[in-house]
Amino acid sequence: MIPYPGKTIADLALRIATDIAPATNSNFAQADSGLITGLLLAVAQDYERAVFNPMADIDEIRVLCRQIIELPEADREKFTAMPACEAFVDAQPRSLMLADVTALHAQALNLLIDIHTWAEEHHDNLNLEVWRLLRRHSERHKFDIPGP
Repeated sequence: MIPYPGKTIADLALRIATDIAPATNSNFAQADSGLITGLLLAVAQDYERAVFNPMADIDEIRVLCRQIIELPEADREKFTAMPACEAFVDAQPRSLMLADVTALHAQALNLLIDIHTWAEEHHDNLNLEVWRLLRRHSERHKFDIPGP
């Protein structure tokens, strides 16, 4: 077992950047090493948050579903994804294996599309909440890769 896989991947990336890339004589090899370094750093970051970030998104989408469920019937009657929203409130990944979390996350994002489509036309406050969620989502999932 590798106790800190994200750090290990980042250390490998830094080794390429600091030891291997400078030792090459080819501009292509140096550029390629830089690209591989950046990708490995992204993988290291994604590895560390591979379950946390999708679960945070899932939890936020559950909140939106609850808000829609609590709306008066007249306000939500054109929301065709209500059965999916009601089922999603209690949905859990089959396990904490990444594939199972990713499957539920994909379901959540598809539901978010339905929620956003409906909210854009029928509920300004929820539409704004979706945009706020998308902002938090993008901040959570961005990569912090050092640049030149």
